[in-house]
Amino acid sequence: MNAVAGPLVLIEPAAGTVGGHWFQAAIRLAHQCAVEGRACTIIALDGIEPTARAALHRVGARVIGRVGGGPAERSLWAASQLLGRASRLTGRLARHRRLPHQIGALAQCLAEAAALRAATRSTHTGRQVVVVLSASGALHGLAAALSGRAHIRVVHEVPTTEDRALRVIGRLASASLTRVRVVCPTEAVRTRLAHLFPKLAVAVRPFALADAEPRLTDAERVTARADFGLQPDDTALALVGGWWPHKDIATVAAALARLTRPVCVLVAGHPVDPALLRDLAAAVDGRVRALPGAAPRWHVRRVYAAADAAIVARRAGVGKESGLIADCAVLGVPLLVSDHDPATTNQLGNRPWVRLFRTAEPDDLAAAITNLILRPLSRPTPGETAHLGLPTAQATLAFWTDLATDLERTEHHADPVSDRRHRAG
Repeated sequence: MNAVAGPLVLIEPAAGTVGGHWFQAAIRLAHQCAVEGRACTIIALDGIEPTARAALHRVGARVIGRVGGGPAERSLWAASQLLGRASRLTGRLARHRRLPHQIGALAQCLAEAAALRAATRSTHTGRQVVVVLSASGALHGLAAALSGRAHIRVVHEVPTTEDRALRVIGRLASASLTRVRVVCPTEAVRTRLAHLFPKLAVAVRPFALADAEPRLTDAERVTARADFGLQPDDTALALVGGWWPHKDIATVAAALARLTRPVCVLVAGHPVDPALLRDLAAAVDGRVRALPGAAPRWHVRRVYAAADAAIVARRAGVGKESGLIADCAVLGVPLLVSDHDPATTNQLGNRPWVRLFRTAEPDDLAAAITNLILRPLSRPTPGETAHLGLPTAQATLAFWTDLATDLERTEHHADPVSDRRHRAG
């Protein structure tokens, strides 16, 4: 496909924190745009974390971090904020979680529509490649209908389904589904989306980038271990990322309590459950190093550098992409991972830098940690990113550009004015 390499516009609803993997991806993609001579704009109408803004500016990206534009953009944003507050209030008062989730899904859709309208304020010439990096798993057509913008949506998970009211709204906007291309990082997420939205065009492609950042060096490891007060024969385990409901930190705490050999646990992420953190500290006799709040990337990198292995423990059936597994492959960090997902297990089961343990089985994780202490895992080679199928920033940008070109052709053929002009020519 002869794609038109236009300016890149990245929309990120969660840009107020450097947590998650949007930040590393946005930085690397903006840098790739600069290499290719393409303009890049980041739209974060809810504000952007200051260090993220500074880092994006350093690689030549423009940041739109507040609402502006015309009355449509402002009205959509105001409505999204009102519904967002209603969702949070309903979540505190309602006995069931589905109602607040439905209100929240509509609020996110309106916020996306406002941000898509803000793409017109990027002042770039040429055809834009517009991508919502952390898109909602619902109301895909409505976001396009309200904004009038064809766009690409990266859907990382589908946390809730549309109830009757949202399905009715979605059907009213179903004609705009042709103006959307959805990309999800795993086959499990694609299957879920295909079941819920059979008319939606969905592709599968990892979101994590193979060249998101440089591999850790031996010098970084030595410095990081010294910073954390680790001795050469100490075993350090990394727990990175917020403790969300799909994580199984309770099993990690229970496993650590079963160990007969000392370890140190390095924690970086937000949110963290204070009670579970106390359990972790008790299990390892206080040898926990934790940074409260959202951790800047330099600190996360330092945690990975100091660790002998990272632990990824998830609940059974979680099939969304693990940015932490990608981190380990990119940076060169051994991994202890639960067998929560058959696809992940098949992909990682025979790798020399990975040790699997049975999901929700503290004894099995304790055995894996003991094995690590006695027989340390090798570090992943640079080729492991290819084994995981992680694309480079250049390949991802080219893929999105192809999708944007396909969207443009679809819109052209669906436009009767364009069709008449084509026939007249």
